[in-house]
Amino acid sequence: MQTENYKWIVREDNIEHLLSNNQLEHRTVVTICVKDLKTNLIVPHPITHFIKAKYEFKGKSLSSQLNPARELVKFLNFINEQLTAENPEFQCLQKKGFRGLTFLHGARYITYCTEKRFTVKNCEEERRLSYKYVRGHIERYLVHFYDYLEAMDIIDEEIELDRYFDRRNEEIIISPFTEPIYDTHYPSIDDGGLIRNKLKDFGDNDPNKRNKMVYEFLEEARRVSSDIAFGIALQIFAGLRRGEVVNLTATSIPTNFLDGSNYIAVYDNQQRLFKHLKNTIKEQVKRPRIQPVLPSTYLKEIYDAHMKMNEKVKKENTFAFFVDENGHTISGGMYERKFAKVKYAYIDRLAKTPGRYSDFHTLETTVWGTHIGRGIFTAYLFDRVQDDRQMAIARGDISTESAKSYIDYRNAISNFQMAMEIMSSEDLVELNNIEKAINENWDWEVFRNDFND
Repeated sequence: MQTENYKWIVREDNIEHLLSNNQLEHRTVVTICVKDLKTNLIVPHPITHFIKAKYEFKGKSLSSQLNPARELVKFLNFINEQLTAENPEFQCLQKKGFRGLTFLHGARYITYCTEKRFTVKNCEEERRLSYKYVRGHIERYLVHFYDYLEAMDIIDEEIELDRYFDRRNEEIIISPFTEPIYDTHYPSIDDGGLIRNKLKDFGDNDPNKRNKMVYEFLEEARRVSSDIAFGIALQIFAGLRRGEVVNLTATSIPTNFLDGSNYIAVYDNQQRLFKHLKNTIKEQVKRPRIQPVLPSTYLKEIYDAHMKMNEKVKKENTFAFFVDENGHTISGGMYERKFAKVKYAYIDRLAKTPGRYSDFHTLETTVWGTHIGRGIFTAYLFDRVQDDRQMAIARGDISTESAKSYIDYRNAISNFQMAMEIMSSEDLVELNNIEKAINENWDWEVFRNDFND
């Protein structure tokens, strides 16, 4: 396909829609099409389903469907231009199509939009897009598009989009394009906007401060949402994702957990736990595996408390390991909302605590959700495993890229370069080596209950 001969366009079409009562209804629908510039032939493209799934089927107005469609078409035409120019960063898309998309491609487009100049009618001065427009429209729709590709399993890139609930209980997907590795350029903040960075760890790289805040956060969880406190602890001490936590069953935890066996079994139990849900995107298990756990007596204490709590609840589903006070199985969405309650309760507590303004300000002005646990877990791992390949396996990743992005940017570059220089390409990484390294280097008594002095 010669990309210079084709152009992506958006059309509004009037159709007759057959309702369930066999009545016809006239509708205007948004369609993403490919136009042959030589023949003027216009063909609807299946990617239109993105607009339907994310906007039309959710009752959004016609204009609310047109806006993301137009922005997506601009992105796709930008890709065509890069393919025509034989940009090596985009050549994989020539064969793979949408499956070959990565965050890098989105980041390059945002930078292009930031640097592009345009003229306005009756105005001689060239202008650029505003910060508010680039972040509030272009980037936001791109994030939704990548989220759609991941949900539909039509992208090969191993992507993880973190999300959180704000104080209005609205779900926010955190942009991946602000990561330093993508070098994304944004317009200057000329309208009073504020770049809210993603928080990846507690404690400003201070191990003692990190431990203190982890303890405080988990204690807040035990007070506010005790039914997920152990789940949050597993995210911090084992790097579990949200979906992996809620998929745990009683058989996922060894009977001698933290008393000889420092691991848990992470498997996809959706058929046992979530058959009643129509949409299970938040209950996905990304990487089934045997997951090593960083041991501590404090984690064992939270585990024991969770087991006692489970004994008192009559479960609707006997397989469920995480249930609420009424015995209902906790889904991924429920888990996120409960986590948000813990998050804001902890932030509010810090706001009222003398001498903790810096910690309060950091947690209040950054964006973070359940994925913070994996970030903290990675920070703990960084000095405790032999190389970044072991870190990737311990985190349940295919590649090392995700692990690297969680480490402080400057430290990550120097430390990983050093690791790569001394690493033999023929080394084989085995799970028992990781568990051995963890057990040898982990301070079992880091989390004594002595932080509230």
